[in-house]
Amino acid sequence: MNENRSPADAALSRRRFVGASLAGGVGLGLGTLLDPERALAACPASSDLRITRVTSLTVPSERWKVVGKNSQRGVHGKFARDRVLLIETGGGPRGVGSCFASREQAAALIGKDPLSFYRPGVGVVSPLGRGDAPLWDLVGRYFEQPVWRLLGGFGQERIPAYDGSIYFSDLQPEHASRGVARILEEVDHGLEQGHRAFKIKVGRGHKWMESAAGLKRDIEVVRAIRKHVGPDIDLMADANNGYDPATTRRFLDEADADLYFVEEMFPENVADDLALKAWLRSQGQATLVADGESARSPEHFRDFIAARALDVLQGDVRAFGFTALLELSRMAAGTGILLAPHNWGSYLGFLMQAVVGRGIPNFATAERDPGETDLFAGAEAFELRDGTVRVPDTPGLGLEVRLDTFLERHAVDWTLE
Repeated sequence: MNENRSPADAALSRRRFVGASLAGGVGLGLGTLLDPERALAACPASSDLRITRVTSLTVPSERWKVVGKNSQRGVHGKFARDRVLLIETGGGPRGVGSCFASREQAAALIGKDPLSFYRPGVGVVSPLGRGDAPLWDLVGRYFEQPVWRLLGGFGQERIPAYDGSIYFSDLQPEHASRGVARILEEVDHGLEQGHRAFKIKVGRGHKWMESAAGLKRDIEVVRAIRKHVGPDIDLMADANNGYDPATTRRFLDEADADLYFVEEMFPENVADDLALKAWLRSQGQATLVADGESARSPEHFRDFIAARALDVLQGDVRAFGFTALLELSRMAAGTGILLAPHNWGSYLGFLMQAVVGRGIPNFATAERDPGETDLFAGAEAFELRDGTVRVPDTPGLGLEVRLDTFLERHAVDWTLE
């Protein structure tokens, strides 16, 4: 354990992460979580709205830096892109949100009552599948309720968040001469933006360096960041499955950085995850075990939850959508297991996680890809400060596409009427 950080300090840090999401909430969504039949009775099953138009947009966002490699993939670049659906109801409220649905799936919405897809106690079930964000937004606007309240309203206004962009910039040619110093500059930039937690990519020896040298560099980077930021900043490590269990234990032992969680250290399986958790306890480490970003349904986690093999479940926020994350939250209820949905390559994904965090009772933290765009009105209300992001009370998701500005710069993907 870090000699400069007492167990009480570590516990306080953990509370900073999870405490904001454990408070009780009341509102329309509370009945949805606790008593679906009561929620069904409270919500009308139909409306006089009809979906008249669906438009697909690809909205780019730009990072302040070129994001480098991780253990599996090459340079990730300076830009991210969100596929967005705009669903209109002929003069009534409209819905906006991240959605990968095809043109054919979206066509099945035309002429339909949006409330026909809403199941109080379940969520949104529609031809869009798990790309349900624009329909959740539309339903929330119809009820004049924020989506987080429809999800349950169990969290607080400010949700813990972290910078997920600390990749292998020391391996980029333009930064190679500066090495770890460049990574510390990136951490400083994140601190200036309001972050108080960082996820650090490790696993250089899986693909980009000789194995022993790569592990040595991983340990050097993590130790340098811990020394640089001190004991009050939370750090996590993510190997993108670039380690095996033995390498994971060696890394944790030698890095000695008091990590909040480790993520995807090796391909997840119940036996190896339980063994890692047992080893962490034997070493007196409070580090949590997180995994699951590649999962595509809540069912993937059933055995891990039953065995308590993971501490943090990371179903991807866009691949799961709000409905599947709500189901996963219920599956983990009462176990002490938390949700920290994965997010990368998406501006909207960070805001979606924040909404989930204010909605469910077992949320840990939101992952931010530092891309920025001016194409969403209302995004400024999601203020990042002191390691947390504010989740506004605006109906729906609280966002509007600045369509005129978008059309000055970009073309729509397609429109259906």
